[in-house]
Amino acid sequence: MVPETKAPRSWIFNFFGSGLIWGSSFLFITFANQSLPPIGVAFWRCLLGALTLFIVIKARKISFKGDGKLLMLSFIVGISNTAIPFALFSFGEHHVSSAFAGMANAITPVATVIALLTIFRGEKVTRNQIIGLLVGVVGVLTLIGVWEGIETNSWLAVVAVVVAATCYGFGGPFIRKFIQPLGHPLEVAAFGQIAAATVLLAPLYFTQPLLTAPLNLQSISGIAVLGIFGTGIAYTLYYPLLKQVGSAVSSSVTLITPLIAVTLGVLVLGESLKWYEPIGGFIIIFGAAIAQGIFRKRKSLAL
Repeated sequence: MVPETKAPRSWIFNFFGSGLIWGSSFLFITFANQSLPPIGVAFWRCLLGALTLFIVIKARKISFKGDGKLLMLSFIVGISNTAIPFALFSFGEHHVSSAFAGMANAITPVATVIALLTIFRGEKVTRNQIIGLLVGVVGVLTLIGVWEGIETNSWLAVVAVVVAATCYGFGGPFIRKFIQPLGHPLEVAAFGQIAAATVLLAPLYFTQPLLTAPLNLQSISGIAVLGIFGTGIAYTLYYPLLKQVGSAVSSSVTLITPLIAVTLGVLVLGESLKWYEPIGGFIIIFGAAIAQGIFRKRKSLAL
């Protein structure tokens, strides 16, 4: 009787906990951007995240096993699924709102379908995923207001956040195909990914000005929250969720992060939305939900 009541509670806590953290990350990127360059935001986020995961691993007494293949793969996924998207989202938010970046992040499940169609073709692509992909493309075009054209001072930022979300989409299948079969604890795999990204970012960061403006309370708190919670603690919530409900449901966390990002952007930062941006965001979320089979699997999730 007791395990049956605890499992659903844990599922809900991990799902909404990780969604809340990642959704609020776009607000704290804006804070960190006040004093740090994009590479600096990515570096400190990774360093603090790696340290947090290391403390968690030690506290849980999880053992490390030397594995050269895991080390090599950690650097691959570290640059493609962590270093690049972290820096691109930070760069993008210098020119677009945190709400816009948060809505663009919903592209991730759609990008996953593209990855499965082009690179990781060993995994079967369903009809729902194809439909979700097409709906998602319409959502992206609506989100950026393609009929009005993109302002010259922000088109690079738009490309940056779209590419960042796409990196996440390609990173998921890579981790499932190459890293998870190695059998290492997921906390160790996550630490390897974040630590590798830190190493890769360090020479880029320390060969440029370390600050763009004096540190202040908001920028310090922003990078601290991004690193400790958004890159460290979030993994301790997401990976148990992955074990409990599987990849299809756990990846649907990306469907609630835009709602949180938009809410915080409007209420805390006073950001304004063009009429078509929330519509585009909703279409992207709807397409992602179709691609992940949320509607088709709704009945089985209730069991």
